[in-house]
Amino acid sequence: LPSHTCGNPGRLRNGVQQGTTFSIGDRVRYSCNPGFFLEGHALLTCQASSGHGASWDFPLPVCRADDACGGTLRGQSGVISSPHFPLEYGNNADCTWTILAEPGDTIALVFMDFQLEDGYDVLEVAGTEGSSLWFTGMNLPAPVISSKNWLRLHFTSDGNHRQKGFSAQYQG
Repeated sequence: LPSHTCGNPGRLRNGVQQGTTFSIGDRVRYSCNPGFFLEGHALLTCQASSGHGASWDFPLPVCRADDACGGTLRGQSGVISSPHFPLEYGNNADCTWTILAEPGDTIALVFMDFQLEDGYDVLEVAGTEGSSLWFTGMNLPAPVISSKNWLRLHFTSDGNHRQKGFSAQYQG
């Protein structure tokens, strides 16, 4: 690229780019489609970089779904719940949470509420002795104890019949 241009910073999945020139001083603005929110900086400016050349002042942002769920949880204790709990979770949910404890510690997971569409919406828990545990239906699962210093919860729902979901407390 010529030294006075940054090049196109890129298009956003589920978003819109405004600005079509990418030289020093030019700006590009990003926004997200309805149902998504912007994570990062909405406005990028092409700036001269040290030496020769130019670069954008911030990395490309990301559009995340409003009902984005999952993530990495650290700390001695906390609560994990399905999207929108205690209201109904959405259809076609796909959420993964990882709970991390200190090395050598284990994690206890105690369910306080559990209502999933039986056989169709499932919570898989990995990180215990043996294979993963699978939970569905309306019965409150027994407490789960990790065999390692982590637990991974993977929640999926199908395309119809929503329920209240689940809420669980974890403790390192």
